[in-house]
Amino acid sequence: MQHTPAPAATPSFYLKRHAQVVHALILVGVVLLVVQPVLLLAFERPWLDLFGAGSFLGLPTAPADGPARWRTALVSLLPVGGGLYALRQLWRLFGEYGHGRVFGKTAQDALVHFAWAVLLLALLLPLARGLMTVALSIGNPPGQRFMSISIAWFDCLHILFGAVLVAIARVMAEARRLADDNAGFV
Repeated sequence: MQHTPAPAATPSFYLKRHAQVVHALILVGVVLLVVQPVLLLAFERPWLDLFGAGSFLGLPTAPADGPARWRTALVSLLPVGGGLYALRQLWRLFGEYGHGRVFGKTAQDALVHFAWAVLLLALLLPLARGLMTVALSIGNPPGQRFMSISIAWFDCLHILFGAVLVAIARVMAEARRLADDNAGFV
């Protein structure tokens, strides 16, 4: 006996509105992520200090010269790329939610990929910040080069958040599998 899933329900007004708000926030997030390397390349140090680019990127100081800015901007592409991937998965997820396909396979896959992206980014961001400090100081004379790796409370919070998201995604995948199995018996 072949199970035919019921047609997707029409999304509620609130779910559709929520998906639209999240899509708008994702677009803002994309702009903020893409601006990071551009800020490093486009502005000299006094302007970077004014914008707080060093603290925005997790660096002890803004890059002083052109080659340091280029190196730091190139290394910053690693977390930027990971962030863009996570936001792409979130876009897919809320696109499905906006169409009322909350428990569909595409929504489930997007949730799983987003959860893993968040967890991996949380684990890799301290390392990426450390690599940016190396890129920042590698042009310094010997004895003035440094590497700074720090883990703050929000890094631990992001790791926990990622782990919770992975668990929720797995529970939802199992619930979907059980629902499909049970629907096949009816």
